[in-house]
Amino acid sequence: MGTTTEPKIRDFTRPTQGMVVEVASHPATDLLLTLMAFGWDDLKDYDIGQEWFDEIQAKISQETQRAIDATTLKRSRIWSGFLDLANAGPEGETISEFLDRLEATEAVAIRRTLAEYFVGSSRIDASAVEDAANGDADAIEVIVGCCDELKDLADDLRTLFSGDVEQGKRDLLAALRGFQREAYAPIEAQYAGSIERDARAKRAMVATMSPERVIEEATNGITIEPGSGVRSVLLIPTVILRPWVLILEHRETRIFVYPVADEHLTADCDAPSPWILKTYKALSDEKRVRVLRRLAAGPASFQEIVEHLDVAKSTVSHHLRVLRSASLVRVTLGAEKEYSLRRGVIAEAAKALEEFVWAGASRREGEAN
Repeated sequence: MGTTTEPKIRDFTRPTQGMVVEVASHPATDLLLTLMAFGWDDLKDYDIGQEWFDEIQAKISQETQRAIDATTLKRSRIWSGFLDLANAGPEGETISEFLDRLEATEAVAIRRTLAEYFVGSSRIDASAVEDAANGDADAIEVIVGCCDELKDLADDLRTLFSGDVEQGKRDLLAALRGFQREAYAPIEAQYAGSIERDARAKRAMVATMSPERVIEEATNGITIEPGSGVRSVLLIPTVILRPWVLILEHRETRIFVYPVADEHLTADCDAPSPWILKTYKALSDEKRVRVLRRLAAGPASFQEIVEHLDVAKSTVSHHLRVLRSASLVRVTLGAEKEYSLRRGVIAEAAKALEEFVWAGASRREGEAN
């Protein structure tokens, strides 16, 4: 009988790499997201509310509005390309510092960054990107036609890249500086503080938790299916989009613009955690409790939950959004979204409520003594 030997293999593949999660906190992101959100028709579903957006928009002067219109950046997908410019700055960069940095950037470099963002992972020659940034009509068509998802942005992208590059930069700066000065400055410090507190907490999680767990905690229940091929994740906290999560992709990086956690919105020690209030509000609806009971039996697809409740899809979508915002339900991203119960959260909410109530009583007893 022959001798068994190990198989002879020379492996020249790259070592398997785990997922890397980074956290970026840039107040300029929320300024850009506010302008992006003006083009959406579901603002009433945001924690901040339709009225807040209406009040902010009413403060914009006609001159600033003309500059915003001139940029052709009224489309949300185009505004999202500017997140790369914001994230390129140092941690703690203020909005004014971001705008100064943008002003110091060559106009063609700004366009190049946008072109690279929209091209994404498509195999477009670098020279075509450079030519498009300089306004070459043929290269612009290469960018526009590089992937199907840009078809609805074709006219806007042609306008963006074909106009005078220096005038485009002047319009952009006039739009952003005008919007900051007239509408955003009064709330900038408050939101910047919340964003920085949350980012600090998430970085601490990155140091102690698995990447998958950090993503789930930050996004209130979104998980990335094992084997998805995602190697790099960037987490960006936002106050403006709460409770929504905006998922973007740039080259090899999956970007989650996630809602600042409730506990980082305020430093008022007498205020109950918004998460406690949100959790109990989520549990106050009979159909949402039925969803939790169904998921306790095992994961389910969106359609299975629709059939279980026997209500409209829009109603189920609303209930799932409320449950996920309260951290009661997770959604796994794969070939099909799968919803499951986050076990232990209800008990954690009950404990947090009890501790908050009795902490107030203990503090008053201490003051009395």
